[in-house]
Amino acid sequence: MDGSRRRLLRLSGGLGLLGLAGGVAGCGFRPVYGTGGSDGGADAAEDLAATQVGIIADREGQILHNLLLDRFNPRGRPTEPRHSLSTAVSIAISELGTQIDETTTRSQVTVSATSTLNAFGEAHSFRSRIVATFSTTESEYASSVAEQDAIKRAMVVIADDIRLQVATFFERQRLLQS
Repeated sequence: MDGSRRRLLRLSGGLGLLGLAGGVAGCGFRPVYGTGGSDGGADAAEDLAATQVGIIADREGQILHNLLLDRFNPRGRPTEPRHSLSTAVSIAISELGTQIDETTTRSQVTVSATSTLNAFGEAHSFRSRIVATFSTTESEYASSVAEQDAIKRAMVVIADDIRLQVATFFERQRLLQS
């Protein structure tokens, strides 16, 4: 291929990407975690930061509470919260793989969370559920550590999912108000 054809292909590829970017911008696409709405008002990230995250019972609840604080209030707890989020967590552990002598080799942990967001004068519910697996051994300590690690990994996914659901809710509310 000669040099002029290569330049033409590069130019047409670049124009195609530019056209694609322009098409996405023209259709009303807005990132959920953007800064400053196009209408000059607050955005979902500001609403998240103005949300007070309630205490969650038990050790696993404390882990989820801290993860939610990191995701909702990265600059510290709000001094004048406009919204509040309360969450309940349930954890179920079941055995999956067993050997002939009935010892377990694989287990799974199911973590479910139900959150209630009090915002705009109403209560809104969000649910999240994740299943994580872990290996078990004859060593109780190793099995316990593996179980706790699986729970912590599940909590990270739950926290991310709750944040995404709540941010999407805030963005929808903003679109409905405009």
